[in-house]
Amino acid sequence: MLDETVERFTERLRQTVVQDQKMTSIPLAYLMRLDIPDSIKHFFDQEVEIWIREEEDKFTTNERFDYDTPEVRMLIDQIFDRLKQNATFHITKFNQLLERAVKLEMNYLIEPHRTLSQFLFKDSHKISTMEVYDTLKYFFRYEYYKNAISDYFNQKYLREIAQDQFDLLMDQIDEKAFGDNRIEAILGTVKTIMEFLSEAEGSEVSTLPVDVLYAALRDRKLTEYAQLADRLRSETKFDELTFEQIETLLRDKTLPGTEVAPGEEPSEKVGFENVADIESRQLEVPVADFEVPESQLSFDEEEETEEIEEEVEEEEEYEEEPEIAVEEKEAPAEFSYEEEREELPQEETAEAEPEPVEPSFEAESEEHKSSVADDLADHVARQIASDNPLQDLNPMISGRIRKKIIKKLFKKKEQDFLNFIATLNALSSWKEASRIIDDEFYTRGINPYSKEAISLSDIIYLRFFPKDKYVATEDDFQKF
Repeated sequence: MLDETVERFTERLRQTVVQDQKMTSIPLAYLMRLDIPDSIKHFFDQEVEIWIREEEDKFTTNERFDYDTPEVRMLIDQIFDRLKQNATFHITKFNQLLERAVKLEMNYLIEPHRTLSQFLFKDSHKISTMEVYDTLKYFFRYEYYKNAISDYFNQKYLREIAQDQFDLLMDQIDEKAFGDNRIEAILGTVKTIMEFLSEAEGSEVSTLPVDVLYAALRDRKLTEYAQLADRLRSETKFDELTFEQIETLLRDKTLPGTEVAPGEEPSEKVGFENVADIESRQLEVPVADFEVPESQLSFDEEEETEEIEEEVEEEEEYEEEPEIAVEEKEAPAEFSYEEEREELPQEETAEAEPEPVEPSFEAESEEHKSSVADDLADHVARQIASDNPLQDLNPMISGRIRKKIIKKLFKKKEQDFLNFIATLNALSSWKEASRIIDDEFYTRGINPYSKEAISLSDIIYLRFFPKDKYVATEDDFQKF
């Protein structure tokens, strides 16, 4: 259901923004004036902020000049203010980012713990608190998370935080947020999710999929209630519940279609209209007694050294070639909550063991970036030149990219990778392929926001949509 909801919502937003089919670019200033959700505007605004920081880093890191003098700093700020006002998105890049924005918002509303942890720590298991602040600007709802995280950082004077520490912090925030009037807080969260789904569908949504309810409760470690939703999935034929049925499930702990135990009276129900959504409740989470111990994560220096050496060896295998104009389009993975059942309160597989920290990509040489760009250029060029839009994925995923995908995503198990590609090669639609990708990422505990995961999805997408492309720039290859 939710993948179709995302598709309809994305298309409706696209029609609102792209009012003229001849539009080839979307100015940020124009986007911010439209009647579209603030969360979508926030997403595009933050993308431009990232562009600006990247541009600023290009010359402020030069030691030849002092860019920190007040006069120079003031002029630099004026330049970037003007650049932001005139920022534009290529139409295809806009389409890709729009889909990603909708899916990110949906993921965040249902599973904020999992989404924030993956989105923040996609490249390293330890980041600065300033990076956390910047990333939180992508998210418009659940202000109590942002406020509590900020209060805790200020209280502890933190400059950096590890992923396991962040996960513990999130657990403590929700323990406080849902501690008093727990059922009312859960119902307020359910209402917020249903209101977003109504906004996405463009019409009132009166039921919530049981899988979504289960995922939302499990993510917030509301184990007792998540077990009720899990029983509902396994012991009944109910796929969706009305708000009233959800309220009965939570208050009386009885599954739909069953009666209250003898001698007990059904609890009084409040109803959808009379429940305050989680935003209106204006939750305040005191963090004074929060305790987040030292991180238990550790770096394997020998493995890090080995990875760096492998990067150098791979770099030497490729000769620098002239830059090639490439046509390419990124596409995020399909949204899905059709997951395998888990025993509660077992942790998510994706959070079980963080990946080792990657060597800094900022230190890569220009020759390295160029060789990677050329690598992908060859893949895409072959795909575009083919008369058959459903060509074999094996030649499309080769060279450096293939090695990195097998190493990072498939833990050097090449046969597993080949089996996965063979499954995709047998499919005829992107919708089927995206679900296979989601299942594979979920089963292997792969962070869907990681560089390698996104690049793999992008290349697979090109097999099904060879005409959805745009002229890529060097910046498009930085993530590799």
